[in-house]
Amino acid sequence: MGLFEEGRTDCVKALLKPAERVLKEGLDIAVESFQRREKLWQQVEENYERYLDGECGEFLRDLDMHFRSKFEGALALLAWSFRQNGETYLPASRRYRDRELEALERVLRYNVFEIYTMEDILRQIMHRDTNILGLLREYRSVNTWIEGILQDHSIKLQLRLFLKSTWESYKGKITAAMAEATQRFDWFQDVIHEAEEETMAVERTYRRQLERKDQEMNELRKQMNSMRMRFEQEKAELQKRLEAAKDEELARIIQEKEEMRRRFEEEKARLVEEISRMKDEEARKMLEEELAKMQEKMTAEVRAMEEEIKRRELQLREKEMELRKRELEIKEKEDEISRKIREVMNLTGKVEKGSRFVKLDEARIMEINFIGRIKSKFKDNVKLLGMTFKVESVKEVKTFDKTSYVGKLNERDIKNVPDNMLVEVKLKEKKLLGRGKEIMVKALFYGRPERYAEVGFDTDPIELADINALLIDARDNAKNDRVVLLVASPTGFERRVRSYIDSKDFHRNFISENVSIALLDLESGELLYNPHDEYAKAFEPFLRLERDEELLAKVKAMLEERVSQKGYVRLEDAVGDFSEDIVKRAFQELKNEKGYVTKFIDGVGYVLVKEGFL
Repeated sequence: MGLFEEGRTDCVKALLKPAERVLKEGLDIAVESFQRREKLWQQVEENYERYLDGECGEFLRDLDMHFRSKFEGALALLAWSFRQNGETYLPASRRYRDRELEALERVLRYNVFEIYTMEDILRQIMHRDTNILGLLREYRSVNTWIEGILQDHSIKLQLRLFLKSTWESYKGKITAAMAEATQRFDWFQDVIHEAEEETMAVERTYRRQLERKDQEMNELRKQMNSMRMRFEQEKAELQKRLEAAKDEELARIIQEKEEMRRRFEEEKARLVEEISRMKDEEARKMLEEELAKMQEKMTAEVRAMEEEIKRRELQLREKEMELRKRELEIKEKEDEISRKIREVMNLTGKVEKGSRFVKLDEARIMEINFIGRIKSKFKDNVKLLGMTFKVESVKEVKTFDKTSYVGKLNERDIKNVPDNMLVEVKLKEKKLLGRGKEIMVKALFYGRPERYAEVGFDTDPIELADINALLIDARDNAKNDRVVLLVASPTGFERRVRSYIDSKDFHRNFISENVSIALLDLESGELLYNPHDEYAKAFEPFLRLERDEELLAKVKAMLEERVSQKGYVRLEDAVGDFSEDIVKRAFQELKNEKGYVTKFIDGVGYVLVKEGFL
């Protein structure tokens, strides 16, 4: 192995044998049979691949380039032979363009200078050999053209190296012969001068042709790019619309996609026709290849869009099926809700049990707010019935013992169970002389703590029996002083309580015996007392809840609209833009004003039902 080599030259020589055979024949390879040349092509190509795969090892760059140029030159010669003989051989036509094969042919036309000595060339000039003189006349223009070829980066580097080394092997002998002939033969200078003028004229014509060709190619490329841009814009617009397309719009998108395809085909056909009229075969083929690549890409994009349309169609079908399924599920659920409501209404009629729904935490916050409001009202002096009373004492008492739930409920839930807190306020009339009136105010939050502790909510109004027990206790404690019982309920009071409070019996049995009572429905804000009881009436400002009439009207209107559609509305469906407490208050007002029915139904929830919904 040589000093500067790294690979095995004997291996390269073996691989290069078929290529060397082709290079020796040069342009004469075209006379070989097609089968022989096809076999040579396969051998050279296979050996070239083996060399590139490193079968012979690695060589320094210059040596490597030299070997590769021989492989490339041999393949180019074989490709030229197929074209020269009008034979179709796809591996060759795919590998080399016409411009590359033309360059090879123009260089190898000078291969006669491989066999002629300097004297042989001068003798041929002296005898005015038309073949030699023709080559010499064209030499300068060919040399210029080949220099351009060697700078053309679109031509394979290894082929350019082969052309360069082959051309330079001729140039030295040609330039020396031309210089000697100019000195020996006076007429030869004139021949060269005429050739140069002809060459200049040809070059001027060639440049004009190139300029026209470039202008024509640029114009056609501009049209191709314009077509491409329009296609991209339309495609982008269709894709944008496709993302949000509904079922009815999808058909229009499909139609517009087909229209876009049709316009593209028409524009492509027009461009194909214009390109086919080009006289320059190489330029024509180049543009045809560019247009074919563009068509391939655009066609692929259209197919991708069609796949996207199919995907979108499938999505819409699936979404439609899902919506239909959901609609059926909703309808089934609504039918089940309606069935349960009708079933409960048929069984219970207007029985008030289950007509409320107050959760554990709601009841607790109602209690805290009620007790806080009462305590804030009784500070220092209080004016009632034209008299001024001094607040002598304020006392808080928990009337419900929650110790039995310790261990059953966590600490948070125990704290949320109402205490049924009682605030006792002792009022004494401020009077300079004599004994003033005394009033014992008993403000009681009254719910069913055991239900809140055990099930987490209560659905029943306070019954008359509960109020009776409270009244009897108050009467027993009244003695000679007035007792005013203020009872606040989170679930309201059954209608029998209202009837009794308004009755003459109540007036006779309690008011006359120094007992007054006022009942506050904490959910609806309704306040109940005997209209003839001046003491109870005097305490109305202490109990009356603040109301947002405008907001309440909006909620009631919303509820009535929904009830008119289905005959009922569930609390969980009505709570959205409005708070739950205001919706519940609206439930109760509509119940009192319009005769609607409120009911808590297991598996349905708390509902407002239009009377007669059966």
